[in-house]
Amino acid sequence: MEKKDNSDSNKNPTERPRQPTSLQGLLKFAMEATKAEDAPCDSTMTPMDPERQKFLEEALKNMTVNVGEELVNSIKTITDPASSEDDQVEALETINHYILNIDQADNFHKIGGFCILKPCLNSRYQSVRTETAALIAELAQNNPYCQQHLLENNMLQELTPLLTQPEPVCTRAMSAISAMVTNFPPGMENLFSSGEIDKIVAVLVSRKENRLITKVTFFLSAIPGCHPEFVDKFLDMGIMKYLSGHILPVTRGDLEDSQLSNKLQNILLATVNFCAHNRARDDLRFTAADLPGRLQEIAKVARSDEAFAEIQESAEKLLKLLK
Repeated sequence: MEKKDNSDSNKNPTERPRQPTSLQGLLKFAMEATKAEDAPCDSTMTPMDPERQKFLEEALKNMTVNVGEELVNSIKTITDPASSEDDQVEALETINHYILNIDQADNFHKIGGFCILKPCLNSRYQSVRTETAALIAELAQNNPYCQQHLLENNMLQELTPLLTQPEPVCTRAMSAISAMVTNFPPGMENLFSSGEIDKIVAVLVSRKENRLITKVTFFLSAIPGCHPEFVDKFLDMGIMKYLSGHILPVTRGDLEDSQLSNKLQNILLATVNFCAHNRARDDLRFTAADLPGRLQEIAKVARSDEAFAEIQESAEKLLKLLK
């Protein structure tokens, strides 16, 4: 094979800038790489015209948002009895936009913003309840300060009743509950001491909505990893008997129903995760002696299609854990 001659490349008067290795280098690289595209101009700096300077200053001033003022105005809108449903939803969306910054989330509490949460969760408007639950989820996400103050304001007790409501209120409520207690032991403790955990688990009996079941069972499946110190509390309430009661033989047609297959997969996952603890495995052997037979049937049906591979894997893993 003829070797390519690269000697001509050395004669190219326009050499590519070296690849940058730092932020400063990146800026220099960009300037050099686009230098040829710049319009010819006099590089001498001249003083800015006073009128133009005033215009730019005003423009920058108008572009600057006073977040505190925006939050206060949104709270006023929500608490105004004359505000329409759309007004309230827009105000909640505005708040939600700004509290994505964790400092602003904390400031929202400090200016008294939490006073709107309970009334909004009990609003006659479904859209307001939905947006408020979404707001609480964002406030609590990885934020111990807000988690603590939401807990002190009894938000768990306000959220769990929403689990019985239609989509999307119920799924947003579950997201908010999860955000309030995940990696926050006082929140998880309150979930048990208040009895609200029973309402969460009961969802798996009474509801079939795919998104809601996914959120609840995913929440349960994460407990052994995120909060191992609470596993015994779940076992005390009979979680293994409950979970195993929903692990039932299925047909291929059942698995082709996304709601049923998703529910089964998440229940299997939660059961497998809890079974990392010896006591959970013992509970299963005692309360569900016929579970291995059911799991074998599930795995057999799941093998018929790669689409059910996760269900097959979970069923077979659980079988091994129970041996």
